[in-house]
Amino acid sequence: MKIKYRYAFSWSANKASALEQLGIVVNPSSSMDGTDCIAVAHSIEGSPGWAEASSLIRQWGGSTRITTDFSDAEISAADYCELQVTHANGYPQPEDDFGFLTQTYDTSNYCDECGAWAVQNAPFRVRKSLKWGRNAFLKLFWVEDAIFMHREVWQAHLAPLSIETWPVEDAKGNVLDHIVQLRADTSVALQMEEGLGTRCPKCGRVRYMGPERGFLPAPVGNPDLPIFRSEQFFGAGHQSSNAILIRRDVVAVIQSAKLRGAKLWPCAAPE
Repeated sequence: MKIKYRYAFSWSANKASALEQLGIVVNPSSSMDGTDCIAVAHSIEGSPGWAEASSLIRQWGGSTRITTDFSDAEISAADYCELQVTHANGYPQPEDDFGFLTQTYDTSNYCDECGAWAVQNAPFRVRKSLKWGRNAFLKLFWVEDAIFMHREVWQAHLAPLSIETWPVEDAKGNVLDHIVQLRADTSVALQMEEGLGTRCPKCGRVRYMGPERGFLPAPVGNPDLPIFRSEQFFGAGHQSSNAILIRRDVVAVIQSAKLRGAKLWPCAAPE
């Protein structure tokens, strides 16, 4: 695996030059003219110049985003992986005043401070003009844990593995025949320590930051389910979601079919 760092900072030619001398590519580079712009640079943990670059970014008050790239072998070897959809387009309907919440969810336990504990009880409504590109998976803005697919792609690859779906409707409530939402109704706890989470000041429940480095904790009890959701919530601000996890055989199908629009984040081996 590779731990990757994405730096963002207020650009100046001197700052860009300092990173370039460490062997790090900066956009815009020190040869460019720029004022009041944000520069972006990347590095890999343990590579030459990484430690020095990270120190400089902290000194400059810049931000650092960390993520992990896993090899195909590491993904294939995991019993479970989180299915993280990377292609987003469109908004759940109705979007005015977040009206989709009461349209799509049971909000009796919902917390508007952390955005957790709503339970889906109706199909999502979307505009017909969603843009898919060449992607097999799609998510909506504002909703991380609702995973959509073209119906024919789901039928060809995931339906044989007993992955069921919700229907999807247009803004008027008519069922769309070309799109489905994957169902992940069962919640399973992950092997996570409550002390690593943050307690919501309003509802008092704990949630976690999404995975950044290394494997996701394994689910408890080795569930024999093709798809399920984490019992824990992840997020920041007013938005939270569950992790959607899939079994090894589902991972293998997604890899072999080269289905686009999602990242596979492997779980650690059970303790």
